[in-house]
Amino acid sequence: MALPTPPALSGLPLLGNLLEYRRDHVEVFWRGYRTLGPIFSVRLGPQRAAVLIGPEYHEHFFSQADQTLSLPEVYRFVVPMFGPVLNAADDQEVRRSQLRLLHSAFHGRKMQQHVEVMAHEIEAWLDGLGEYGSFEAYETFSHLGMNIAASALMGPEVRGRMAEFRPLYRALAEGMEFVLPPNLPLPRFRRRDRARVALHALIRPVIAERRAHPELYDDFLQTIVSGEYGVDGPAADETVVGLALMTVFTAYITTAAQTSWSLVQLLQHPAYLGSMLEEQQAVLGDGADPPVQEQLGRLERLEWALKESQRLHPAMSHYARYTAQAYELGGYQIPRGWFTMVCPSISHRLPELFSDPDVYDPKRFGPGRAEDRGHPYSLIGFGGGVYRCPGQGFGINEMKLIILLLLRRYDLMLHYPNPGRSFDLGIVRPNPPCVITYRRRDSVGSERRPRGEGAPASLPQLITACPVTAG
Repeated sequence: MALPTPPALSGLPLLGNLLEYRRDHVEVFWRGYRTLGPIFSVRLGPQRAAVLIGPEYHEHFFSQADQTLSLPEVYRFVVPMFGPVLNAADDQEVRRSQLRLLHSAFHGRKMQQHVEVMAHEIEAWLDGLGEYGSFEAYETFSHLGMNIAASALMGPEVRGRMAEFRPLYRALAEGMEFVLPPNLPLPRFRRRDRARVALHALIRPVIAERRAHPELYDDFLQTIVSGEYGVDGPAADETVVGLALMTVFTAYITTAAQTSWSLVQLLQHPAYLGSMLEEQQAVLGDGADPPVQEQLGRLERLEWALKESQRLHPAMSHYARYTAQAYELGGYQIPRGWFTMVCPSISHRLPELFSDPDVYDPKRFGPGRAEDRGHPYSLIGFGGGVYRCPGQGFGINEMKLIILLLLRRYDLMLHYPNPGRSFDLGIVRPNPPCVITYRRRDSVGSERRPRGEGAPASLPQLITACPVTAG
């Protein structure tokens, strides 16, 4: 007897769950899980999708990549932005060779080089903040993250032209589309296509210089320019440019969102923030030098805080694959042609995995608890399996450095204590404006001076007195 397909979440005729998915897909998945259980289906216009909730299903999802589950059909949306690279490449060996190359660019000595570049960029940003002010979290961290990614991954030639690159990247992000056909004559798609052409024109001379003089360079960009891709040797310029652009894009857009959530939650929980600052003092002391990679690895409380924000607010709320072959799971049959999805935003809050799952508690990842180790697929904010994010270590180090160097200099306060979530860029970020007000820590003692003698205003007063900048 044939197994049934997963129960379907109720929706509109023809459109199904498409409109509510575009508005708030996390709430769609919550409704499906609460009413139908850990395996259910949604309909996004003509496309059906099975949604799998829970680590045992995550394991199936990630282990079946390139087998019953396929990537290129889902990642077609990146082709108009970057070309058929990484997960969008049709050939499995091409995908995996590009992935191996990226992994090689984020390890060992190269990671320490990345950390040094990150610290330099963050310190330069901090030097421009002044004594007090305020900034919008995501806009500021995306601006800073793009500078870091360009400097660390693309080299000084690109970093020096960020005024040209930044608006083109924004046009790419605004043209990203997961559901609609990417060739519709929409203004944002036309802007996306023009931006891609302009970005390629800017980067091609850089690639040509790297090919002509490889001995002069030893960085991420040179790794992918000179790398052997396992199929036909070195890649064509079109592939190298697309791979470089996509790596920078994913590096800054997701890290900016996750940094924003992490800082917001630390400021919402001052007791834990205080204990984290004590650890920072113990590890780093009073030295003014930026921390090195080894010291970053010893900041356990900061690491737990980053994990907890990844658990509660994963920037990537769900992942999808194309069902290339029908399969059976959990008493259901998922037909060929459906999408298969997993949703960290739901699974990370299952009480059977995490105690008091809606409570912010970074210590759950500490000694004696280690709740993320109960199952290898319980925490999937960076994906899993063969296609787990190759830049995970890069992103974690960047988040650590931004938060600790910012807190080393400034006292911070949230303007809006409980920001909602926004989905407008393909990632989940705090709903703007998520304003953070800052005041230089070494000026705190001057509050004791009488008003009128140059004493800075209190943080609550600064909220209304300072303009919001993007860093």
